[in-house]
Parts: sequence; C-alpha cells; structure tokens
Amino acid sequence: MICTSRASEYEIEIRIKANRKLIKVAKPFLERLFQLVKGSGFVVLLLDHEACILELLGDQAILDQNSNFQIGEFWGEESKGTNAMGLVKIEEKPLQVFATEHFSRMNHGITCSGAPIRGEHGEMIGILDVSGDYHHAHAHTLGMVVAAAEAIENLLRLESANAEIVRAYNNVNAILQSMSEGLISFDEAGRITKLNPVAYKILHINSESYKGQMIGDFLKNSYISAEMLNEGRTIIDREISLDIGCGQARFLFSGQPIIDKNHEVCGGVVILREIKNVHRLVNKIVGARAHFTFEDIIGQSASLQQSIQVAKAVADSMSSIYLQGESGTGKEMFAQALHNASPVSHGPFVAINCAAIPRDLIESELFGYEEGAFTGAKRGGRPGKFELANEGTIFLDEVGDMPLETQVSLLRVLQEKQVVRIGGFKSIAVTIRVIAATNRDLKEEVQRGNFREDLYYRLNVINISVPPLRHRKGDILLLVDYYIYKFSQMLQLPLCELDRKAAEALENYAWPGNVRELSNAIERAVTIAKGRIITIEHLPESLQSLGEPPAKAKNNVSSMGELEKKLIIETLEKASWNITYCASELGIARNTLYRKLKKYHIAIPNT
Repeated sequence: MICTSRASEYEIEIRIKANRKLIKVAKPFLERLFQLVKGSGFVVLLLDHEACILELLGDQAILDQNSNFQIGEFWGEESKGTNAMGLVKIEEKPLQVFATEHFSRMNHGITCSGAPIRGEHGEMIGILDVSGDYHHAHAHTLGMVVAAAEAIENLLRLESANAEIVRAYNNVNAILQSMSEGLISFDEAGRITKLNPVAYKILHINSESYKGQMIGDFLKNSYISAEMLNEGRTIIDREISLDIGCGQARFLFSGQPIIDKNHEVCGGVVILREIKNVHRLVNKIVGARAHFTFEDIIGQSASLQQSIQVAKAVADSMSSIYLQGESGTGKEMFAQALHNASPVSHGPFVAINCAAIPRDLIESELFGYEEGAFTGAKRGGRPGKFELANEGTIFLDEVGDMPLETQVSLLRVLQEKQVVRIGGFKSIAVTIRVIAATNRDLKEEVQRGNFREDLYYRLNVINISVPPLRHRKGDILLLVDYYIYKFSQMLQLPLCELDRKAAEALENYAWPGNVRELSNAIERAVTIAKGRIITIEHLPESLQSLGEPPAKAKNNVSSMGELEKKLIIETLEKASWNITYCASELGIARNTLYRKLKKYHIAIPNT
C-alpha cells in the first residue's frame, strides 16, 4: 500500500526559502518547456533533492485529473512507488517511466521524464520533470528535459561565478577604501584606471583630473613606469617628490606590475606613503618621545625654581633655546619638559648627542643623504634627524663639540628652515623647535675660534641656565628620598631609611657629577643596604669621610677593607655560613667571595 505524503505549509515555506536560488534560475526554463508541451496534457515540475515539488506549470486537465501534482507533494518511491522522479532521487541520473511501468494505477496514464540538477560541486540539488498523457509522449521528451536541466546547471554555475567575482571585487574595494596609503592602478598601456580615497586626499586632486593620464606623466617620472611596464620589475620604498598643487611633497613609492596567464605585464599598482607619516611611525617605534614635564623636575631651591619659571614662560614659543649647565644637571629633562609644553608637543622629540657621533658621520646623521652620496650609502638614501624631527623638537646635546664645517650647515638649516641631504639638490622644508645644550661656555669657545659666532647667536635666542647640584643644597635630600623609593621599587626591596650621618655626608658633598652622580650613589646604597637603614658605610668611598669626625677621616682608606670584612662576616653569620646564599646576598660570584675570604683571612667554621 502506497501512502500519500505532502509537506505542511510551514515546511513548504522552509523548503522554498532554502531553494530560492534554484527556483529563481529554473523558473524561466520551466516556462519555456511548458510552452513546448502546452495543450497536450503535460505538467512541468521542479522538485528538490528529496523529490518534493517546489514549482510546477501544467494544463488544468492533468492537474484536475491527478491531485498529486501540487506544491509540497513528495514523489519519492516510498510515497508514490515506482516513478521517474523517485528513481532520479535514488539513481541521480536521467530516467523515463512509461505508463504501466508506474507502480501506482493512478499514474498508468502518464509518462514521466526526469533528470537531476547538480550544483557547482557536483551534488544533486534538484530534479526537473515533465509528466503527461502517455499517448502524447515523445522519444525526445527525456532529451529535452536533460538539456533543460543542463542549461539550469550552467546558469547556476555562471551566477555563482559572477557572485564570486562580485564578492572579490567588493573585498578588493573594501581593502582599497580602508588603506592608509594612496593607491593608483593602471592598465597595460600605463593609463591610470583607479585611485583610492587616500590618493585623492594626499595628492590634492579631484575625481576627474586623473582620467586618461599616463602613470609616468602623472608621477613626473617615466623611468619608474618603464621599470614596471617594460621590465616587469617590482619597486619598493623609493623616495619621490611630487607637485601636489600646494607645493612639493615627498612620498615613499612602491610599485607592483600585474602579470597575466601568458606571463605578460597587463597593468600594475602604485602605493604612495607620505614621508611625514613614515617618519612619524619610525619615531614611534624608536621611542622619539618626550616623557618628562615640568612637574617631574624635583627641587625647591631658588636657583632651580628660577630656571623652571623662565622655561615655562618661553615654552609656548618656537624660538631656539640654549640650555647651559654642567654634565648631569638634567638638561635633557628640561628639554623634554619644554617640548611637552610647546606648540609642537604632538610631534616627535628627537635627541642627538653631537659629541658621541664620529666627526665624519655627524652631517649625514643630522641632514641625511641621498643614494650614492658616498661609499656605503644605503640604497634609496636615508633621512637625517632634522627630517625625522619635522613638526616636533630636535635636541642638540653637547652642541659645543660639533665640528666647524657642520656648524655652517646647521646655521643654514636654522636660517632657511630647509634641509638638503648630502649628495642631494632638493630642499626639504622642516618646521622644528631647536633646543641646544652644552656643558661648555660657548662664548669662550667663540673667542677661541672653536664655535661660530653667528651660530652662537642663532642658537642663543633664549638662554636658560640649569644650576649644578652644589648650588641646590635644599634639594639634595628631596632627590635622595625620590631615588631611595625608585630603586627600592626597581630592585623589589623594602624601603630603606637614611641615618643622620649618611644624610650629612650627602648634603656636604660637592657632587661634581651632579644629579647623575647622586642617582648612582643612592642606587649603590639601596643595593647594599637591602632594605636596612642606609648608613655612611653604604655610600661610595668618596662620601664616607664626610660623615666621619675629622680624626677618623685620615683612616678612611684603610678602614674600607675592615668595613668590607665586617660586612662579609655579618652576612655569613646571617646565612649560617652558607657560601652560596652569602654570595647571593652580597651580589657577587661564589669565586669572588672565596677570594675575599682568603684576602681577609676569614675561616669558615667546621660544622
């Protein structure tokens, strides 16, 4: 007994929705087939892969005669017995069932011709069928159904390919729209075909002005386009200058030819990056930033506060500033604070020590060089510190050590606000706040002929003197407290306290190395004290005599050995004479500790 089976209205809706693409593509073919068999008692059916009818067109006579021809009806063998649609579902190949070959008597008067419809991956996604009065069935009916099914498959593949192309285009377009660099594409003849929004912006052009232009003319550089179009070469990060309507601008240029299946160049793409953005990224990576502000400068002495007040008053100008002070007084901290309070605080802070660079390299470091400027010059050239500091601050530390020939070039840059790279001819405009510093007396250097007078006055627009630590007596213990806290945190040690004699020694010392020397002294003391009270013995040798009575001061040198011996014995006793633990506590190697035990004749007790 064969039972009828029909999907519910809800299930029909779900199936139609799931197969909407198939129905949309197949419907025109169903209509064409129906026009061929119209009036002869036939019905044209589209079924899903489970032989459920999704769409049908037919003569009313056969629809009235056979109630199983309706949307949602299942024509599988389990519900209708032997029939073409049910067999196609199983066999997945074209089949025809004639009249009495049907299992159900109800279908003995029809002939069914069915063919599978396959998806882009070869899987069966549907069935196409033409059923009708067997008297009018033709030998070619099945061939007609197969041809229509194949046409549906081809159109499905075509639509899928088109959809993939659209998706690919949309993906590429989304990438172009979101790029932070300018992109220009061109065809095999070198004609520009497309610019992305960033290219419009950085080149200052409208959407129509590029049409029909050749890429070589557009870039004012024909050899670059020739390299890509004629030679198929890739170009990476080459510097070029372009006239963008509001003046010259420098870009990093990269180009990639597009190769077709015949290995011929059929076009290419160009990437343009503004040099200033590249420099900004470089400065971010190398840490060309100012970290200190005026609030970070510790001290309440009148001399220091006066310098801070002058610096705050001039910080918002773009005038050149000359910081004069001894080594270790904190001139760079002042320079960073000035930068952070200046109109160019958003820009880079580039520091360069003029005394630390070899004489023959300082100009290339400051002003950069072009490719081939000298033997060993980097391919593509290299920007100098002035270019990297554009729209920011350049700090020229120890400027008094700059060679005279470099001073001439520096003066020209300060006067003209332009840089010319070594081996180059083009001027590069720069907007820079210049802060110079030295521990020398530049006036004396000018009189000796070691420093140009015109450059001295160009740098010394605003003079700020950074006082030495010996003139800041009231600030020493403030700085000591700061460094004790800093180094205790850094070394993960308990916070130390300072005894009276140690404090007196620190205040009475002349500090020729200024704040830098004080920082080193406290780091040493915190390391040795290891969370205990810092005494005179924990300070550097040069300070220990300052905390002793005058009579004992003479014996200071000889007492250093006794102090070290006492410290070793105390640590050994604390460590229960464990050599490894004692060496770790003292911060020395085991072999070093053994040598000191032998030197001071310290015997390890037998256990």
